[in-house]
Amino acid sequence: MKLFIPQIDDTIICDKNVCTSLVIENPNVWCSILQDIVRQLQGEEGKVVLSNEDKVIPIAKNLEVISQFIPFEINQKGLVSKIMNEVQKLAVNEGNFVQTTTLLAEWERFLLELSTELTGNFNFSKINIESLIKASGLELDDAYDNLGERILDYFELVRVYDREKLFIPVNLRSYLSEQDIMEFVKNVSARGYEVLLMDTVDYPRVMGEQRHIVDADQCILC
Repeated sequence: MKLFIPQIDDTIICDKNVCTSLVIENPNVWCSILQDIVRQLQGEEGKVVLSNEDKVIPIAKNLEVISQFIPFEINQKGLVSKIMNEVQKLAVNEGNFVQTTTLLAEWERFLLELSTELTGNFNFSKINIESLIKASGLELDDAYDNLGERILDYFELVRVYDREKLFIPVNLRSYLSEQDIMEFVKNVSARGYEVLLMDTVDYPRVMGEQRHIVDADQCILC
């Protein structure tokens, strides 16, 4: 994907075989770019343009800004909802349909049996697989010792259950050691994620990183 940023008059190419980074040392420019992108994520118009194969694509659907790392929540509501939808599809596919309908009927029968032991006449809403899956409290295992690995796995989950996106971690280097950032960049390239690391500080570069720098005078350095 490509990200044209008019505030710095530059096009950032984010390939799958390299981890791209953008360092912006001018606070006003930094704030302007992020505000523009976030507004578009919220459905408003903006100046920053995202494209793929020379076609403009909506930022709201194809880009994700990650700015909170403590804590970093892997169980994002939108992602979990998409996973539940996949579970629902599996439950009613050709291989599982009979078992699913049998279990639903058994559950309805059991509820009716329970109601006979109570005072009063009861009716139950029709039970369906969607409501049962939602009631199950499905969530992703969040036991990670390493923040970088947690974020990388989140990228993979989004790619599998949602779509290919351009991920923009904001000031991630403030939370990872130099060794961890090296492993992170290495895995971004190896797994083929499209990532733009945005920082306000020109940290030491690591192997496999392609960096753009906008200094305090808004000069572009590469």
